[in-house]
Amino acid sequence: MPLIVKSVLREGIALRADVTPMYIMVESKYLSRQYQVRPLTSWWVKGEILRVIKITGMPSEEEKKVFEQYVVGKHVRLYLVPALLLPYDYLYFDSDSWAILRDAGVFPGEYELEVKLYELISEQEGKTIKLYPYRDVFAG
Repeated sequence: MPLIVKSVLREGIALRADVTPMYIMVESKYLSRQYQVRPLTSWWVKGEILRVIKITGMPSEEEKKVFEQYVVGKHVRLYLVPALLLPYDYLYFDSDSWAILRDAGVFPGEYELEVKLYELISEQEGKTIKLYPYRDVFAG
């Protein structure tokens, strides 16, 4: 069972060479606070894209087909930046994961993503934690 996040795709600043500036956000109470992830530690989150939602207007038939064929169901890897001053964690897409969205024409600020996050991995220790293994948790 995973953490299911629904968030607008945004563009910020790439914090490392192996991540893109593209990110989604989740309230820290669902991720970093719950799993005691501290700032200045390196964690990756594995997930799967469930839906791509156009923020304004309806997606065209072509968009729907492309998203279903090339985006929905694809696995992604996100770099976790835990909340520091604001109550949100930032999840930055790695290059391979961003390519899935980029190549399908998913633009920051124009689309919202629904992503199933199922695993947290410590970069330093290699430790893996299953997110909410007993039930689905929905974070808007």
